[in-house]
Amino acid sequence: MTSFAAICTYLFILSDILNIFECKVGFHKDMSMDIAFPPVIKHTSSSAIPLGHLRPLGYQRKPAGKVKEILDMPDAHSFEMKYVKQSRPVVIREALKDLPVFNTWKEDKYLKDKFGNLSITTTIKKQLQRRVQSLMQFKKFLLDYMYDDWWLATTMPKEMANELPLPDCLRCGSYRQRLQEAELWMSSGGTASLLHSHDDHNIHCVLFGRKDFIVIDEQYKSSFDYTEKYHNAGSGFSKLDMDMINMFKNKDIANIPWSYATINQGDCILIPAGYLHQVRSYGRGISFSILFAPSKVFDSSDCKLTTDENGQKKEERLSDAAYVWVVRDSKRQISAMNMEPSILKKYLDLLLRADDEIHYEKFEHFFEDALEQYPDHTSAREAFDVLTDKPGQTELTRDQLENIKPNKLVHLSRIFNDARTKQGNFVRDEL
Repeated sequence: MTSFAAICTYLFILSDILNIFECKVGFHKDMSMDIAFPPVIKHTSSSAIPLGHLRPLGYQRKPAGKVKEILDMPDAHSFEMKYVKQSRPVVIREALKDLPVFNTWKEDKYLKDKFGNLSITTTIKKQLQRRVQSLMQFKKFLLDYMYDDWWLATTMPKEMANELPLPDCLRCGSYRQRLQEAELWMSSGGTASLLHSHDDHNIHCVLFGRKDFIVIDEQYKSSFDYTEKYHNAGSGFSKLDMDMINMFKNKDIANIPWSYATINQGDCILIPAGYLHQVRSYGRGISFSILFAPSKVFDSSDCKLTTDENGQKKEERLSDAAYVWVVRDSKRQISAMNMEPSILKKYLDLLLRADDEIHYEKFEHFFEDALEQYPDHTSAREAFDVLTDKPGQTELTRDQLENIKPNKLVHLSRIFNDARTKQGNFVRDEL
């Protein structure tokens, strides 16, 4: 070991004990972003081997074409009519312009100095495609992510959301009222997601680096060994290894059309609810996404309020909006500290999305997530029975929710609040 490496190793060990120094021994990951996409497909010399066998997704057939592209972020009404309502993916070029973070977040030092003590959720890739999530301080992630197979995927901390813009198309109308969660993504490139889908619409915007998207209509889920996150979830993922598709076992993939998109700094992409997509990242990458719930109707009557008296656009930060899920005490939590009946009704409306019923499994998942820190709580089954007309029902219909009796909402709100009271974490809003 060289004298420099020996000193560096010693300081790194000492920093773990005293938290004084920071030093890392190793080699940076490949940060190149000049990867050919869509891939160049070459036929094998043997006709017995299917095209794209044991190759990444995208090598099995040529793409059907690019995802639709537009320039500049549309207003909420146009966004709804042309893309969201039509369930049509779209790339928005130059959606974000002249952001201060394009300069301040360019170097990790700024992020470490300002946000280093925040706790964030990091994914660590292990052998055999196994992925383990870990909660750590942001400065620890920044020290190691350039060397290891780590990437950050976390609910957006408010401190960082203060420096990011709320996209124009989400600042008003039904969208503003249906924001589920803002997420922060960061890696040193060379990462690839599972092929997956969400039950919410998803806007993903790139601040640094490059992201390639493969987008596939949800009607083809069954060809990818697709698994729901839980029964009736409306979201899920493919269990196939997207880096090595076995075409002898998955012959249908050769006939499935796919579209592609590459987005860079300032670009955003809309992935409608239900759409299958895979994301590959290159270079030092930082991006954020916003999930918003589908709805049957869209109201843009308040959108004129997003401009000032001179007709100029009002600037809003990501932190100015209200979300269902936020980071509090370093954990992903439901935003309402005190569950009022009116707030609960809104959450149930968002759970319903554009469907005609809320399945018990979806309510159970929401309920257990919301009260994860409070294990001594009423069962999800008992809580769901409060809402329905008969015990043991498997769904709550849209009509039942729209006409629900106030006393049922009061009862269920009390269940949420009582769970927190037992833990000594209940906060009552002052009038």
